[in-house]
Parts: sequence; structure tokens; C-alpha cells
Amino acid sequence: MSTPPSSDALHKAAFLGPKGENADELERLLLEVLRDHVFWRRNFHPRDPRLIDERDKRTEAFDDMSARLRDELSKILAELKRAAPLYSPRQVAHIVSDPSLPAFVGYFAGLLYNQNNVVAEVSPETVREERAYFKALAEMVGYPTFLPETLPRDAHARRSAYSWGHLCSGGTVANLETLWIARNIRLYPLAVRLVAHQTDAFASFADLEVTTATGERTALDALSTWRLSNLPIDAITDLHLRIKATLQEGPPARAQAFQEALPSVRRAGLASFLLQYNRAFPDDPARLPKVFISQATHYCWQKNMDVVGLGADALETIPVDDRIRLDTDALRERLHACIENRQPVLGVVSIVGTTEEGAIDPLHEIEAVRQEVGDAGLTFWHHCDAAFGGFFASLLPKTEDGNFVPPAQLDDDLVGPDGLLPADDAEALATLPATDSITIDPHKFGYVPYPAGAVLFRDYHVRDAIAYKAPYLADEDQSGFGGFLGQWTLEGSRPGAVAVSCYLSQAMVPLTPDGHGRFMENCIRANQQLFEALTERFSAAEGELNLRPFHHPETVAFCFVIAPAPGVESVASLNDYTNRIWQQMTVDGREDINQYAFLLSRTEVDVAGYAHILEDLLPTDVVQEAAENGASLTLLRTCLMNPFQSDWNTDEGAFPDQVADFLYDVALEESVAHTFPPAPRPSADRHPILVVEQTPRAQEGLARYLEHDEKVVAHFDVRSCSAATLKDRRDRMGEVRDLVLHVDPSAPSQALRITRWLVDEAQIDPEHLLAVTTQHSNGTDVTARLGALGLPARNVILESDLLTSTRRLVLQLSARRSATAGPSS
Repeated sequence: MSTPPSSDALHKAAFLGPKGENADELERLLLEVLRDHVFWRRNFHPRDPRLIDERDKRTEAFDDMSARLRDELSKILAELKRAAPLYSPRQVAHIVSDPSLPAFVGYFAGLLYNQNNVVAEVSPETVREERAYFKALAEMVGYPTFLPETLPRDAHARRSAYSWGHLCSGGTVANLETLWIARNIRLYPLAVRLVAHQTDAFASFADLEVTTATGERTALDALSTWRLSNLPIDAITDLHLRIKATLQEGPPARAQAFQEALPSVRRAGLASFLLQYNRAFPDDPARLPKVFISQATHYCWQKNMDVVGLGADALETIPVDDRIRLDTDALRERLHACIENRQPVLGVVSIVGTTEEGAIDPLHEIEAVRQEVGDAGLTFWHHCDAAFGGFFASLLPKTEDGNFVPPAQLDDDLVGPDGLLPADDAEALATLPATDSITIDPHKFGYVPYPAGAVLFRDYHVRDAIAYKAPYLADEDQSGFGGFLGQWTLEGSRPGAVAVSCYLSQAMVPLTPDGHGRFMENCIRANQQLFEALTERFSAAEGELNLRPFHHPETVAFCFVIAPAPGVESVASLNDYTNRIWQQMTVDGREDINQYAFLLSRTEVDVAGYAHILEDLLPTDVVQEAAENGASLTLLRTCLMNPFQSDWNTDEGAFPDQVADFLYDVALEESVAHTFPPAPRPSADRHPILVVEQTPRAQEGLARYLEHDEKVVAHFDVRSCSAATLKDRRDRMGEVRDLVLHVDPSAPSQALRITRWLVDEAQIDPEHLLAVTTQHSNGTDVTARLGALGLPARNVILESDLLTSTRRLVLQLSARRSATAGPSS
């Protein structure tokens, strides 16, 4: 493995760059890959004839195909430029990343060979590269040594501890496969009990001893359905291995007979299997198991519960705390209720990196609850859905034996109140080795192109639960990570290009604190800086606009609302305002992306489900009314996955300050339009005014309102505010009755100069000049200085914030329409 660059230059060497700075290197590597591939083709049986000669290339059909290809490609390339610029630090919206340079090159190289990593015979090298990548993944999360290509002959007998996993299309499929395996394993003891009860040839299997949840060694037949449904996972895989060994010692016909007689859920289907079992044991029936997960779950879990036959109703959500982490007290209470009601539990799903907030569930506390309820006789499969945040584990250092360094021993700049991660988040990540399975998406924070999901299992023996090559019929299987991999994977087609991409990515940037962990650190620190900048910017507004966090950001995502003054009257009204802001900061695929300065996203939360958190954001009566009506609250959301965001500094300021300033300006603009929605355009008999604007964006909302107001007609000069510009518009000024001038109270000099010009040079009657300003430390001085230029005090609209000032302006303009006659100039 190559040594990565030192210092902070790693991400600058590892990516194409926001401006394509490494384009020459990428072009050179892609050309080298292409030439090498063509060399391979030409030298495979070099005496074989060339089947496309130069005369073919000069035919009309060839020219037509080439021309049409170039035309269509040009169109596609043009249209693709409407896509969200995932490479740019300006994109702070979505859980998508720019692939790394090694990942790009590896994908292209693998693409040319078009391998399918389902059978190693067809794709031997890309399968080896997939295994090498998973070896690194297993080390990153602290799992046992990853499965070798070929198992030692005594691996099954010694119960060797190997982890297992493979690439798939994404987190949804990875999560589905864990549910599939967990379901089959949980029901396996019931199937063995049933076959022993129904088939004399296998009645002896009922006497096999197993280790129960409470540690007793008991014969299978002596256990109730409840206790069989709660055998530890290791005990179930051990039962399977002993039966497998017994059958392989006998004649193949007996193994074949068992395979056909076993009434497993895989053959019968879930409903039919439970029906058969409950008919055989009517006094001790089996029940559908439940799965528990945080209410911040990804929607794929409901789909997957449907697919495996458990049904979405069997997925129960657990409330979250104010950090959007699964509430382990609520989980404990729910599990003890299951014990009391003899309700089997298939699994508990923890989340590392919730989709919207990037939160990390307390895995260490979940494991403590697992131990507690296990002592009371209930067991469950612990799966960690770390599709988004699994690579955060690369932040944590390991000891020489591969274990995580205890968080209490880590440096304060990494873990602690002022560190990169809270101590309990580090403790949660350090508990990953205790889980039974983990989902991680390389195409998210692994900086690998789509489709690249990954699923990992702590014990490779569990893969037999979904094997579609009968495990009882062959000699002891020596296949490790090789041979016919498709027998243990849901998908029958898995692109080898993804394996090459993943392998080359981690070979260049190892999944360690000094490698990939640096990318994670950059992104988390950038998010912390953005949160601080947003908080500071909106705090400086002194109540004009209020930033209200939905949660405190702990990793790379942040959800929040902005509440305009004077307050929030309803969730529906706030959602309308939030959507107005979002529409100015999202790509719709039809516009030029250059018109968007920054991109953010939005999400929704159920008000009733999150009322305990929302009551700190919104008035209690607003939350209660929305909860009763089944409403959802729309949140704005940022997600920082670009390691270059912390590098971006321009003359306009650092990255977080620019985002904060832009968002504030958009929110201010939309607050006016939100407070004064457009009225229908009536007759042309309206009061004409001219609005002279120094800060165009902040007043575009007012512009839209006045353009539709039934009492006034507004002409807007939103280009600049110089005297020269207004002089050029003197002819147009003759059409207006009143002028409105916005005065920045922190920098009033330019407005005063323009006012002097309007009065002295343009001969505007001060009675027809209205000045709009807001409270500031020098606000009284502005009023006095405007008065010295002849403006009556009643024409200076001075309030605590822009919205209140705008209300007064609209009322005053309405009154002036009927009270004023004749043009002002």
C-alpha cells in the first residue's frame, strides 16, 4: 500500500478539485488506463484478424454513427451542466460527494473490463480487490479478521472467527440483506424443532443441546417457542454447524432428505412457515417478531420490512432525545414490555449518521440494554445502519492489536467538549465491533462513484442462512471470499468496476486517522464553523430574523428553521416561509446553476413525533395545534461532505461567513414577501413611487409586494445607488409621485449624499421623499441628519427591524395615495 501525502495536502492530491485543478493528472491516468487496456486486447491471440479495418471507418454508415454519437453526446454534456455541482464547496445540500481521483481512475479501469463479482472464475482480480477493500473496512470498524480467499480445512470445526461482507448497490440493499439473514437465523431453531417433530429420520435432532439466553445448556425439545426464539445468535449458528457436520459425515442421500424435509421460512415463505409451525404446536405458537429503530430512521426500512414479509407494522420506532439519538430508556421500556408479553424481537437497529441530522445513536448504551434484557431471556440481532456515518470510525485510532483506543484516553482535540466529537459519540463508534452487522455506503463518505454500498457481518457463518447452494450436500466448503459468491449475495450482478474503485481509493487513502480520517475531520470542523457563523450572523440581527436549531450539529449535518419577526403564528405559515428560502437555494434542473450562490436542502419532521424537541423552537400553542392536525414542519438543512470547504477563503470572506451572509440576505428578502403576500394587480389608477435601493437582495421581497399592491405602482432602481445613476433616470422620475429610500443605519453616508442630490439637484420636494431605516446605535443621528436636509420627521420611518419598518411604509404609502395630488417633480 502506498504512503499517503503528509500534512494537510492529502485532500488536494486525492480529488479532481473544485476547479478541476488536477485535470492534467486525471487525463494522463485515464489515457494510460485506456492504452493499457487496448494493448491487452491487441495482444490476446495477436494473430487473430482485426474485425474493423480502415475501409470500414470510411463507410457512410460508420460516419453517420460517429456523427450522431458526437451530436448526442454534446447534447447530454450540455444538459448535465444543469446538475447540482457536487464538486463545489457551494453545494451544502445533499448526502452526495465528489468521487476521489483514485476512485475515478479505478472505476474507469474496471469499467473497461466489465467484470461481474458474482463468480470469481469470471472476475478473479476484481473479486480479490473487493476482498482487500473489505479487509480494510473490517479493520476500520474493529470486526474480526476478514474472510480469506480459501478457508483453512479446520475452520468450521474450530469455529474460526472471520468477518464477512460484500459490495452491493447501496444501503437499502445492504439493510435488506441483514434483515433477510437475521429473519432466517431467528427462525432456524423453530424449523429444526418442526422437522424433528414431523420426520422420524431426524427426530434425534430434538435432543441436541443448545445454550440459552440465560446461559443454560438444554435440549432443543425441552425449550418453549419463546425460549427457542431467543437463542443467542452464536448458539443458533453453532446448532447449524453441528447439524451440517452430522449430515456431511453420513451418506449424501440423508443430507438431501434433510434439505427437502426442513420446513424453513426460505422454502415455505414466512406466513406458510408460521402456519405449519403453529399447527404442529398449537399450545405453544410462534409470533411474528418486531424490529426496533430510532424515529429518525431512513424510509428504506419500511420497504425492507415489507419485502422480507414481516410487514411495515412490525417496525416500531423509538423516540429520540434532543440530540436526535435513539432514547435507550424508551428502548429498554419497550423491550421489557416484549418480555412480559412474550413478544419476540428480531432486531434493534442503531444508526451512525442519521440521514437528516448526522446524529450517532448511543451504541454502547444499546449494548448495555442488550446485556440487561439478555439476562432476562430476550435476545436480538443488533444491526448498525452506518450507511451515512460509518466512515467516522476512521477518526479513531487503534491499539497494536486492532482494538479501538478507549475514548477516555484520546486527545481533547479529538474527543470532548471542545473536541471534534462528543465523548459519547466516540464511545458509540468504539462499540461498532459488538454489533452483528453493519451497513456502510462507500458512495457516500467513501468518495466512490455510485453504486457502491457495503454490508459487513461479524461472523461469516451467518451467510449460510441465505446460501442458495445447499450447505448440507457438499463436502466441507472451503470457499472463503472466492468461488461462487453469488450464492451468498442478494444481487446476482455486482460490477467489478466498483470493486476496483473502492480498492484503489483505500489503497491511496487508507481508512485510518492519518488517511481517510483527515477528510472526516475537515468536514466536521467545517460544519462546526458554519454553525458558529450562522449563529453569529443571525444573532447580530437583534431579533429581525431568528435562527432556531432543530439540533446541535455534532457531525456534518445541521437542520434548522429561520423565524421572521415578530414571531411564528402557525406551522403552515412558517413552512411557507421556509420553502420560499429553499426555492432560492435549490437546483430545479431547468435553470443555469450559476444563478445559485449556495445550495442547501430541506426536510420534514412530524410535529407530533418531535413535539418534545419543537417546543424549544416554536410557541407551545403553535406546536400543539400542528400536532393535533397531523402537520409536518419543514426544516432547512445543510450537509458538508466536501473536504475543501475549510480551505475556501476569498476577498468576500471565509466559506462559513459567506454562506451565513447569503442565507441571511435570502431570509431577509423572503421575510418581506412572506409578511406581505402579493395582492392581485388591479386597475392602473395607482400611486406611482420610485424605490431607490442600496441593498437590492434585502428588498426584492418588498419589490414583489409593491409591484402587486392595489394602491401604489413602484418603479425600482435596484442596480446601484449613485447620484450619477439617478441622474440618468431623471426623465423617469418625472412619472413618480413619491420616492422611497432605504438607509443602512450602520453606513448612512451614501444615503445622505443621495438625499442631498435628490433635494438640491433633482428638485424633489422633501415632503415626497420617504426614508426607511432601522434602529442602530447611530439611528437618532441619521434622523437628525435627514431632517437637516429638509425631510420632515414623519417621513423618516424608523423601527426596530425591517419588517416593522415595511409595515409602516405600506400604511403610509396607502394614506398618501388618497391625500396627495399632483406630481412631486
